Amino acid sequence: MKGMDKLRYQQDFLNIRPIFTAGEQEYLTGLSDRLPLSVLTGSVRNIEEIGIDFVYSSAKLEGNTYNQYDTQALLKLGQTAGGKLYSDAVMLINLRESYRHLLSGLDSPEPFDWLDFLKTTHSLISENLLEKSSGGVVRRDSVTISGTDYTPLSNPQSLDTELKWLLQEAPKIENPFDRAVYLHNNLAYLQYFKDCNKRTARNCMTLSLMRSGFFPCVFSPDSYPAYAEAVVAYYETGDYGLFKKYFISAYENTVNKYGPQPDMDISRNFSL
Repeated sequence: MKGMDKLRYQQDFLNIRPIFTAGEQEYLTGLSDRLPLSVLTGSVRNIEEIGIDFVYSSAKLEGNTYNQYDTQALLKLGQTAGGKLYSDAVMLINLRESYRHLLSGLDSPEPFDWLDFLKTTHSLISENLLEKSSGGVVRRDSVTISGTDYTPLSNPQSLDTELKWLLQEAPKIENPFDRAVYLHNNLAYLQYFKDCNKRTARNCMTLSLMRSGFFPCVFSPDSYPAYAEAVVAYYETGDYGLFKKYFISAYENTVNKYGPQPDMDISRNFSL
């Protein structure tokens, strides 16, 4: 059927196109000026605490049932939460390991080996969630995605070709916000791995921003409906519009949450 063709994989989605307007790019850059990357990288405590937020957010976007307190107890004390799936704990621990690997990529020289980073990240994220033979390697089976009729490619050679193209094109994108969203949306769209594709895509988006000198975008853990809607809209139309709206809102929230705040005026009258 002609209408169904639109939900098959479309090669031209991976072509470089403008994503954010000049005004939106200026706005995002202005936001980033309020929250320099050094707020994260210059503090061991912030690396850990913001890292836990990043892990928690990414897990919640995948339906993880741990709350923030449970996540803190697991990642800081090694305590699993009663009544929760073991796989939820594994997901969080894997995301922490992938976050640590992400940080190690900040100082790697150019040209950066995105293929190695991508495959290593997926191996870390999928550890004990997929069979070991599926970690960091192209899938060989067809997949379906809940919530959409979009059907990704199923041929491993085609997936390899498209991933090579994607990773070849991304560095050509000059604007760092465009480049980060391009990586996220198209890695999620390609569905190169058997599972854990969006988690891997979010890590790539994060590292792309950080290697460009920008504070990463930490998505709200409560924003799953909006995130899923924006991602599915891209799968089905190739239109970045809904996702970039989601991203801008998420970056505003990130800056408001982590940006340095001026101290309130405090004065006291001491009687001698």
